[in-house]
Amino acid sequence: MSSPPTGPDDSIAELLADGYDMVLEHGHLVIRRLPYLGPSGLHHDGCLILPINDTNGVITDATDHRIWFAGEEPRDENGRALASSNQHDYGGGRVAGYLLSFKPASGSYPHLLGKIRHYAHILRDAAQHVDPTVTDTPGAAFQVVEDGLPLVYRDTNTTRAGLTTLNNRFRGHTIAIVGVGGTGSYILDQVAKTWVDRIIIIDGDEFQNHNAYRAPGAAAHEILRAKRNKAEYFAEEYSRMHTGITAHPVALTRNNLHLLEGATFVFLAAADAQSRPEIMQWLWERGIPFIDVGMSFREGEGGLTGIAKVTAYLPGEDVTLPSAPAITPGGDDYGSNIQIAELNGLNAALAVIQWKRYLGFYATHEKKNQTVYKLYLNELRNGEGA
Repeated sequence: MSSPPTGPDDSIAELLADGYDMVLEHGHLVIRRLPYLGPSGLHHDGCLILPINDTNGVITDATDHRIWFAGEEPRDENGRALASSNQHDYGGGRVAGYLLSFKPASGSYPHLLGKIRHYAHILRDAAQHVDPTVTDTPGAAFQVVEDGLPLVYRDTNTTRAGLTTLNNRFRGHTIAIVGVGGTGSYILDQVAKTWVDRIIIIDGDEFQNHNAYRAPGAAAHEILRAKRNKAEYFAEEYSRMHTGITAHPVALTRNNLHLLEGATFVFLAAADAQSRPEIMQWLWERGIPFIDVGMSFREGEGGLTGIAKVTAYLPGEDVTLPSAPAITPGGDDYGSNIQIAELNGLNAALAVIQWKRYLGFYATHEKKNQTVYKLYLNELRNGEGA
């Protein structure tokens, strides 16, 4: 994570001048030590919780007119509820249980400063009916707690959605992606937006024109003219967002399987790997879960047809490993197999969803280790297979 700003922005500076006690952590601004009335009486430890955007040290509101509250259910001076029950994960295993929603006449608060003051005063005014001396500004404090995530800038998407606890399932993992052509590059694009500790990219090919037309983003022409290695190119691109990315500009074979050492999950997206059976066997013997992706599309009378397939090989399951290479020796996957960006992206998404199911990020009705998309039927099918 990049360093926090050397000084607070204008909104934070004004809240500090008021005397608010605040902490910035896990993509949230937490206003602490607020007096409020709860079912059991007067309290002095309420917290307002606000997901934020942090752009070059400028902190702004990442939500609408609403704000979360942590503490007992807040009440007004007549004992009526001020908030609705609504859980929001704001990091560190903590959950705000209530949502305050007081929409101003204009429809929105003009700035973060006014929004914080308004909600803090609502809580304080109710509390002052019991004790007129209580204050929502107990003393100026502002602390930035670094979250230690392997990211270059704050993941405010996770905080807005309240998915901090689920995203912690990615911590401690090292993901290896073998092949970053069409499907593999889209897998990288999605994995780089998670909180995995490290990403290993393995690919020995050059990044050429045909790669640019079936990969995420828009590569500059000078990149194509430079004939960059694909692993090194994509590592550089995604290092602008995610730290801990290592590129190995070689094809993975039976002779360099040590490059996968330390990986906790592997995506095999190199359809032309002649060493595929041996790579799979090496992973299986070491209990390293992996997913094999593949596509087969051809032009027919009515247009393109074919399938995209994702197969997971997970420890503890009874599976049969392939015994033959992905293609015959000397075969040309580019010449014989049509690849289109949206089909590569779909294949990658199916693989990443399968991986996230394995980690428990997504709920699973019934575990199946294979998903097949049939283009002609526009149909997804789950099953068992290799």
